[in-house]
Amino acid sequence: MATIKLFRFGDVGSEKPGIVTADGIHFDVSAFGEDYTENFFATNGIARLEKWFNANRSQCAKVPDRSRIASCVARPSKIVAIGLNYREHVREGGGTAPAEPVIFMKASTAMTGPYDNVIIPRNSVKMDYEVELAIVVGKRASYVPADSAMRYIAGFTIINDYSEREWQLERPGGQWDKGKSADTFAPLGPYLVTPAQSGDPNHLSLWLSVNGKKMQQANTADMIFNVERLLSEVSKFMTLLPGDVIATGTPSGVGLGQKPPLYLKPGDVVELGIENLGSQKQTLVSPIQYYLGDDAYKDYQAWVALGVGGLPHTFDGYQTVKRLGKNMKNPFDVANLERHIGKAGDVSTLKRLPKRKGPRPTIAPFAIPHRQTDQHNDTVTRNEERKWIESAAIHQPERLTYKRSFFEKHNDALFVKDSLTGNHTLMPITHAEIAHVHPSDGSMHMILSPSDAKVVIESGWGELHGLAGQVFAPGRELAPGYIMIYSPRTKKELEIAKQILEAAIRYNCNP
Repeated sequence: MATIKLFRFGDVGSEKPGIVTADGIHFDVSAFGEDYTENFFATNGIARLEKWFNANRSQCAKVPDRSRIASCVARPSKIVAIGLNYREHVREGGGTAPAEPVIFMKASTAMTGPYDNVIIPRNSVKMDYEVELAIVVGKRASYVPADSAMRYIAGFTIINDYSEREWQLERPGGQWDKGKSADTFAPLGPYLVTPAQSGDPNHLSLWLSVNGKKMQQANTADMIFNVERLLSEVSKFMTLLPGDVIATGTPSGVGLGQKPPLYLKPGDVVELGIENLGSQKQTLVSPIQYYLGDDAYKDYQAWVALGVGGLPHTFDGYQTVKRLGKNMKNPFDVANLERHIGKAGDVSTLKRLPKRKGPRPTIAPFAIPHRQTDQHNDTVTRNEERKWIESAAIHQPERLTYKRSFFEKHNDALFVKDSLTGNHTLMPITHAEIAHVHPSDGSMHMILSPSDAKVVIESGWGELHGLAGQVFAPGRELAPGYIMIYSPRTKKELEIAKQILEAAIRYNCNP
């Protein structure tokens, strides 16, 4: 009867085997010469290791206190997972208990240490947690009767079956594996505890908390299919090899089951444990922080701080905005505008504007959103801007409408109501949008004629968007006069901004 627990330690890629003795001391047993692999378990490795350790204990060093703890087994041939195996979990989802185990797979590359950071995948929006009892298979198993199943089990441990619910449940194909197998989605350990030490695996308490708040609290007695039945059932559909892992399902309390659903975000701390088996702790990290490194992540955070724009705050969104940023031009260079002045569609409404006083605002160096980062105006002024943009549509309903912006998906904008009646040189590239206000700072993006845009820039009331006039693909370009108007600081400046908007309306509506 084994009295040791197995664990592994060391940096990623350089892990070593270790054991915990009955008196709680952690020893390095790498001198035994075997890691906890399929061959180790297939050749009665736990008994052999304990016998070797008893003869060589004095030669084994203690594991340093601050060592990284790795997964308690080396990469298995497969991680088999069970869904909907707790009665209360089935009830919280509004379903019915399955007639036989729901089986899916987790990639072995998802396995990581029990205290390692967990990476929220790129473009993930519904990251969830699941505390689960894990079975570690001890010998080759195929068509095993349930009453013989315990003879095929090397031990038990803890697994956190992290899940991306959108990928698992909402993507085409209906395959759970998509949401279950991302890197770091299977923290395993800290210990492999033999059946002699684990207690009854079908009557162990288990729990999970997020940021100190208990979210899952249950007992494996609530499992629909017990440990023996699960190993038996799985072995009917595939051969289980020594070292393989079976995750036995999660109890109620997952983020998906909260009302409203509560999903994990960067910085969240997840702690979990199972009676007699130990505990885990993970911190959730952004994939952007993980893949970009600290310096680039600070740049990403500065972009996010500007608020929502035309791109989501995801890894791909950031990569896109950085790619666009390489094409940003001098916003005060009117040379490109001059090429379009006097050409078809150009109008000149703003003959003269007074010079704007004071320094120009600082503009964020991002293509989307392209917003000022200082001289923010007050709420009253922003509300006035929004009201007179809305009123323009109300007072000219035959040619204007106010709806969701094409350029910034979380913002409303003023549009030409019928693109067939608008400026024919603009409608194919502007999608009939005239202007929108940025609710974060009161600056405005609008499309002016080349002639009027030049006047605005030279008098200090705004600047070109850095991508103005550029063609990205057929049918995808920005108008030459796509311009930012600085947020008004006074009532007088608000009137000038209104005058500029009226020029934009005239230009866009001029057929």
